[in-house]
Amino acid sequence: MRRFSRIFSRYSKSSPRRMSSRSNRDLFEYTSGRFLFNEELRRAERRIQFDVDALIRAACDSVDRHPNGVASITKLAEGGFNRILQVTFNDGYAVLARILYKTTVPKYHAVASEAATLVFLRAHGVPVPKVLAYSPDQTNAVGTEYMLLERLEGTPLSGQWFSMDTKTRVKIMRQIVNIERQFMSISFLYRTISPLAQLHSMNGGIENVPLWRLTVAYMPQNSRGDTEQSGKRQSIGKRKLSEGEPSQPAQQTISELLSQRYSPDRSLDPQTNKRSRLSLSPSRPSSTQTVPHKMYPISGSPPKNGAPGRGLSGPNGPIRSQGLNANTRQNNFSPHTGAKKLVVKNLRTGPRLNQESYFDKVWSQLDAALAAIFDGRKPESSLEELYKGGENVCRQERAALLAKKLQDRCREFVSGKMRTNLVTRAGGSTDVGTLRTVIEAWSAWHSRLVTVRWIFYYLDQSFLLHSKEQPVIREMGLIQFRSYIFSDASLKPKILKGAYDLIEADRGGFTKALADSSLLREAIELFHNLDVYGSDFEPLFMAKSEEFVKEWSQQQAAGTLAAYVENAHQLIEREVERCGLFSFNRSTKLKLSELLDDTLVTQQTDVLTSESEVLGLMRAGNKTTLKQLYGLLDRRDLSLELKPAFRKYIIEEGEGIVFDQEREADMVIHLLQFKQNVDDICANAFESNEELGHTVREAFGTFMNQGKKMDSTGGTDNPKSGEMIAKYVDRLLKGGYKLPPGRNPEEISLMSDDAELDRQLDQVLDLFRFVHGKAVFEAFYKNDLARRLLMKRSASNDAEKSMLTRLKNECGSNFTHNLESMFNDMDTANDEMTAFKRSLQEERKGRFEFEVNVLSAASWPTYPDVPVRIPANIARSINKFETFYHNKHTGRKLTWKHQLAHCQLTANFPLGKKNLVVSSFQAIVLLLFNDIPDGESMQYPQIQEATGLSDPELKRTLQSLACAKYRVLSKTPKGKDVNSSDQFSYNTSFSDKQMRIKINQIQLKETKEETKTTHERVAADRHFETQAAIVRIMKSRKALSHAELIAEVINATKSRGVLQPTEIKGEIEKLIEKEYIERKEGTNQYSYVS
Repeated sequence: MRRFSRIFSRYSKSSPRRMSSRSNRDLFEYTSGRFLFNEELRRAERRIQFDVDALIRAACDSVDRHPNGVASITKLAEGGFNRILQVTFNDGYAVLARILYKTTVPKYHAVASEAATLVFLRAHGVPVPKVLAYSPDQTNAVGTEYMLLERLEGTPLSGQWFSMDTKTRVKIMRQIVNIERQFMSISFLYRTISPLAQLHSMNGGIENVPLWRLTVAYMPQNSRGDTEQSGKRQSIGKRKLSEGEPSQPAQQTISELLSQRYSPDRSLDPQTNKRSRLSLSPSRPSSTQTVPHKMYPISGSPPKNGAPGRGLSGPNGPIRSQGLNANTRQNNFSPHTGAKKLVVKNLRTGPRLNQESYFDKVWSQLDAALAAIFDGRKPESSLEELYKGGENVCRQERAALLAKKLQDRCREFVSGKMRTNLVTRAGGSTDVGTLRTVIEAWSAWHSRLVTVRWIFYYLDQSFLLHSKEQPVIREMGLIQFRSYIFSDASLKPKILKGAYDLIEADRGGFTKALADSSLLREAIELFHNLDVYGSDFEPLFMAKSEEFVKEWSQQQAAGTLAAYVENAHQLIEREVERCGLFSFNRSTKLKLSELLDDTLVTQQTDVLTSESEVLGLMRAGNKTTLKQLYGLLDRRDLSLELKPAFRKYIIEEGEGIVFDQEREADMVIHLLQFKQNVDDICANAFESNEELGHTVREAFGTFMNQGKKMDSTGGTDNPKSGEMIAKYVDRLLKGGYKLPPGRNPEEISLMSDDAELDRQLDQVLDLFRFVHGKAVFEAFYKNDLARRLLMKRSASNDAEKSMLTRLKNECGSNFTHNLESMFNDMDTANDEMTAFKRSLQEERKGRFEFEVNVLSAASWPTYPDVPVRIPANIARSINKFETFYHNKHTGRKLTWKHQLAHCQLTANFPLGKKNLVVSSFQAIVLLLFNDIPDGESMQYPQIQEATGLSDPELKRTLQSLACAKYRVLSKTPKGKDVNSSDQFSYNTSFSDKQMRIKINQIQLKETKEETKTTHERVAADRHFETQAAIVRIMKSRKALSHAELIAEVINATKSRGVLQPTEIKGEIEKLIEKEYIERKEGTNQYSYVS
């Protein structure tokens, strides 16, 4: 009764829990170290593969537990001969398994002798682990020799020894010595055979003795020669002694045995010179042996209520060997000698049972129980009685007949009552209702099968599990339900249609779909269980889905691109999510994804790549929709279809910025903002696609190098971008940088000025890289650099040098050679002035400080000579410097550029004294009013005659003094323009809160005439460089065709900008006119004229 109760409780769940899959590689391989030599061989020797599940079952059987309770199996340690694994149960209890390597010898005996030794030591009180079970045979279910031991809790002494004090160490050593003393004092009955020799004998003898008999042979005796059995002393029976045998065997301890230097020759027979075999009768033990039930039990529970332990008879009954497994039936199996036969003489047998009548009786009970189960009633007979009857029938070799009757009985119920009921209910129900009814019937049928399997569990495991013709009970029930219920002509269409109706409702977002999501999940699970998912449900689902997606895409394509992209993206997400939510097969998910990609993307490529629609999204800055659009196209590798629209968008927007004359001053700022926006689209929306990134660079290079003849470029077609980038850099280096695009003012405040300046220079350098022809930038940058150096307006000399280094790295040393010379000239000029001032120390100092910058004409921009009358005191200082310089440098000529000079004047206004920073021309004009009485004025012609300035220069100068922000002069009549009839006077009412006022800003700005002149000079230089390149090429090649010459010239001048073939053709015509080259008549060939 107890055994059946245990089995029934194990399988009382509807579906037994299966062990989770484990990674067995670490259990098989050696992973605890490395080898210096032959590592592969050493690892191969220590690799042992075995059946992990079989080992787990053996461990569970050894402690009378079920495999469902196992939590894990892990590796604890690895030694030189074996590997230790730990099987841990859910409640924390653990069993250790010792697995031997393939190289551990001797085979069979190593495990058997170790098990015997552990049992022997434990029987004598030595604290060793308990042997739960073992197998020295490699042909067992595990597939290797193993030993199962109990786990002893404790702390390794090696981890605590060095932290202990001396007193504690001595105490522990005494305990160890006591254990050794106990071990060494054990006495043996057989003095002629050493215990260690017996345990490791390979020549027969001890290996043929059962483990329990070996233990009995080594049990200690008391001083009277008695052994104990059941708490009573029994006298050792006497027998007739053979010749030479002492009356009592001498007892020896292990110490005595080990001290005799045991040799195998000591046990040789003197007559035969052969080893004598230890003969221990496998039959009933003699009176000199300890009875079996006093031995140490390997497994099994101890005796209860005075009854003998399992596997043993009473004191006077026959002796049966102890089983190694607590769950196995008691038998005469010995781990060393195999099963033994027990011969019983004069055994009286009872009358044989009539198997036919017994089978009929059992089946009638089982059939009644099945009828009750199918009707939902409780069987009259107990489940234990029914199980026992089925087991007995199977043991009578009637399992096949019992299986057939069970199968027929189940078929009768499914094809009859169940099918009829379902067909009747389906007639007046919807497809979804029929599906729900079938799922409920399947759930009830599955639950009944569990009860049936409990009853016929022995049949299921002992016969059906190994039968090739008949399935197990659960599979049989599944097949019958699929054959007679699902495959029914009236039920199958409604079941499949009901499942798809639920999916269609979910696609429509109906409330009913949310309520029936559990029903859809159960339906998919039913299809999986019946194995009809791939054959019946998936084809219907894909066909209906194709119709749905095609109709949906046609409706959505009629709207806007933004709406189509957003809705398509959501549809794909919902469809894919549904596959995972309701456990669709992976194949269904892949097929559905392929269908969506083909229908929504491939077939609608024209809609998705509509240039006007895509341009609208980019201009609106709809990056979210662009990201979704790119994701859709990328699903079919069509993302590059966005390239034409993306390129057109960049060029159109860029041209609008470059050629917008109203916002010309802020061109670079708008270009930086546009570049940041395009980079953001490329990085986030287009996932940093390399091809689209190349499109960005190519498009920027296109619109930034386009030329357009305008008044601001002097009628040339020079690109405007180079000029504006140079002016933006000039503004930055003067310290006038603005808040960069996309930056937070608080973030800027946390950064140093130098760090922010470097960051903005790096940004503008990114734009500079797109400029092909650097000549325009170089010309304007040189002009601006000259003004900054001469006017001392650079915010940081380090920033100037840093920008120069950037240009040198980007364009090469030839590009920055003149710029570097300008810095060298300024250093040289400082040295010249230091020497000049030193020479004037002995003379009387003047009323003003005088500084001169001597510059080399080759490196600096070309400036025109502007005539002007210099005040007498300043002219005397100029003459002194010329004398000093000519005395030091003979043969050099100085040309004075007064328009580049500036000075600081002290002005005494009635409302306060001010320091005015002005240009040289402004200073000359202001000094004229020192000789004018208060209240009087000067006419424009008088000022012009006194200064000698031309009309453009004088008007510009007077305008800055009388019409600008700081009006130190008064003009009559009022107005912003200066005319020849105007009168100017000293402004006595001028006031300002600042002490130092800069009025020379007009001197720092480049006039329109200067800009036009610079563009014209750049264009002329380009013509000369092109002609020089043509002459060099023709001189080296002597003769070339027109196409070859064009290609050679473009390659030679690309560092200064890409020339158009029409421009090169014009220069060729000019050289032909100058007779540098000639064209052969009737051909397209050119030749060099030497």
